[in-house]
Amino acid sequence: MINTIIWLLIIFFARIIDVSLGTIRVNMIVRRKKTIAALVGFVEVMIFISIIVRIIKDIDNIYGTIAYGAGFAVGTIVGIIISEKLSRDLVSVNIISRKYNNEIKELLLKEDFGFTCYKGVGRQSEVEIMNVVCSNSVLSKLSELVHRQDPNAFVVCYMLDKIRGGFIRGLKKK
Repeated sequence: MINTIIWLLIIFFARIIDVSLGTIRVNMIVRRKKTIAALVGFVEVMIFISIIVRIIKDIDNIYGTIAYGAGFAVGTIVGIIISEKLSRDLVSVNIISRKYNNEIKELLLKEDFGFTCYKGVGRQSEVEIMNVVCSNSVLSKLSELVHRQDPNAFVVCYMLDKIRGGFIRGLKKK
């Protein structure tokens, strides 16, 4: 009985590690870090094969299958958390508010966000566009600040690939 419990725990935790590595590997692929992605993939597959062999040998044991599935679910969450912690991705956020431009600018300054404003032409009239470049880790804070001031603000963000210079909130300098 003790051996079975130990194996179930090994399956569960190995699967967490395996799936977390898979999430990190995909993140590395997206960031074009081929060598790191390949090394992480190698370890990921080695763990996967070791565990799946154990599951197949004891296929009638429903608890092994449950441990395998539970490890996958928890591993997905752990992998996302790890990827977010490792990520220094930068985003560009455009904010358009019909009524509260000045108030949003004051909030951004107060919260130490740098921004650039420029004029644009919208469907109905001229608009002022506030552009903020920040770390993905502070994006939720930025979104909450804008939404609190103007729930109807148009906010769009996209990932940036490479940048140089400027002020970027949430990015630690080397």
